[in-house]
Amino acid sequence: MIDKGTSSAAVKRVQRQIKSIRRFIEKVVNDWSFNLASMVAYTLIIALIPIAVTLFGILGFILIDHPQIQQNLKNKFINSFSNQHTIQNGFRQV
Repeated sequence: MIDKGTSSAAVKRVQRQIKSIRRFIEKVVNDWSFNLASMVAYTLIIALIPIAVTLFGILGFILIDHPQIQQNLKNKFINSFSNQHTIQNGFRQV
């Protein structure tokens, strides 16, 4: 048989652990942690666009006298995407 004193102590220990986990989850939800994380992710994604445009512009000015290197970089960039021909053709047109 199970000793009632031992089982009630184990139940109380589990309840304390669950209570602390429940309080943590409530705190995360009440602090809007998910909303703040999505805002940070959105801001980082939006910030990458001007950075990429700037880098491509600088590379264009640096490599203006080297058309072979430009073409090699374009091909590597286009081929770095998946093997979907629609995406690659779209980049080639741009």
